[in-house]
Amino acid sequence: MELVLPEEVRDACRLLNRHRKQAFVVGGGIRDLVLGMQPQDWDLATDARPREVERIFGGAGFRVVPTGVKYGTVTVYMNDLPLEITTFRVESNYSDFRRPSQVNFVADVKADLGRRDFTINALAYDPLRYHLCDPYHGMRDLIKEIIRAVGDAEERFSEDPLRMLRAVRFAAELGFSIDEKTKHAIIRNAELLNRISAERIRDELNRLLLAPHFQRGLEYLLEFGLLFVIFPELKEGWLFSQYHPSHRYTVLAHTMEAMRYTPPILKVRLAVLLHDVAKPRCFSRGDDGRGHFYGHALAGAEMAEQIMRRLHYSKRLIRDVVVLVREHMLALEMGPAAQRRLVARVGKELLPHLLSVRRADILAHSLKQVVRSLDEYDVFIGRLEKTLAEKIPLVMRDLAVSGRDIMEATAVPPGPLVGKILRKLWEEVLDDPHCNSREYLLERAKRILERDDAGRGAG
Repeated sequence: MELVLPEEVRDACRLLNRHRKQAFVVGGGIRDLVLGMQPQDWDLATDARPREVERIFGGAGFRVVPTGVKYGTVTVYMNDLPLEITTFRVESNYSDFRRPSQVNFVADVKADLGRRDFTINALAYDPLRYHLCDPYHGMRDLIKEIIRAVGDAEERFSEDPLRMLRAVRFAAELGFSIDEKTKHAIIRNAELLNRISAERIRDELNRLLLAPHFQRGLEYLLEFGLLFVIFPELKEGWLFSQYHPSHRYTVLAHTMEAMRYTPPILKVRLAVLLHDVAKPRCFSRGDDGRGHFYGHALAGAEMAEQIMRRLHYSKRLIRDVVVLVREHMLALEMGPAAQRRLVARVGKELLPHLLSVRRADILAHSLKQVVRSLDEYDVFIGRLEKTLAEKIPLVMRDLAVSGRDIMEATAVPPGPLVGKILRKLWEEVLDDPHCNSREYLLERAKRILERDDAGRGAG
């Protein structure tokens, strides 16, 4: 079979062949080409040793970087296209559940393919002879749309437990199902994922959450037990009835259903995944038997922050998700003043994401509640659009006075008191935007200071 490859890839194979070395394009690049997708990177496998690869390509004038010589990998840049070229190898003794303690170079590409994770990635293509090497029937699995481990699935997962999460991520990206033996091996070994660094889990999770078939991926995570390894807090909501006519799902089932209605934006999907994480801890029942979850949004925001810190997310993303979880119960009946306060708390940039979270939450309720809430949501959006269209201050820096103005008008020295006065003025302006005039605010600042002084004197 003939596959369309970049000329740089073919040139690299030609150069190795001229030095009497085997050269195959391997891994995900071949998988993607067969599926009609654009590969993200290019990997080559050869019987040339790393130092030989450096000599061959360096001697031809190409930039060579010894990125993983210990493991047989050298990166070669051909016309700025990076090619990872790795010597045929077999591996053993994965003491850190990621990297092999022992690597042996071999002369056979079939032996090299045997160390790979899934059959659809265990493909090797010789572009000079148009030959596809497929000893583990990866092409058959591509046609059947199946993710299957190479050889013994339990052995593959014990070598690197992250492969279990990768299997689910591939299913989410490609829309494939997972082979039964591979599935059972994941279920039996799910706890091994605890041995993997938070950063590696986070990166795979992000790709899964943004994949075209992410809902299938989430269902696999739940079925295999991986979801509770990554988010043990979510297990508290598993089979937890909400005891309320507005809810037709348990807490976790509601979350899974709400995820279905989310846009492919990482902060939104993380926020919806965690928006009700605190519900079981905030549960109570009224005299009528209905369930209540008072304070779960605030408690959930605190839990979301702890969870995301544990997974080593960026401070910016943590901050955004925490705000989305904290504010996800926004009251749809709020008036203009409350809307202005909402925008002030959340920020204009994050507001559309909050609305996405709220809508997804609404759509995962009982059918009657969905109809009623969607009508309220549409009315709310109409009112909010009018509020945003008005030329009124929605951030504190839009106040008609600054901290310097306050200090000059009141003789207050720099310090916390200036900020306290500004915040009180800001509260008044949010209630009534007509108050945002320099003269009025400076006069109000003096009165606030006088009242504050009087209060201290009385104390």
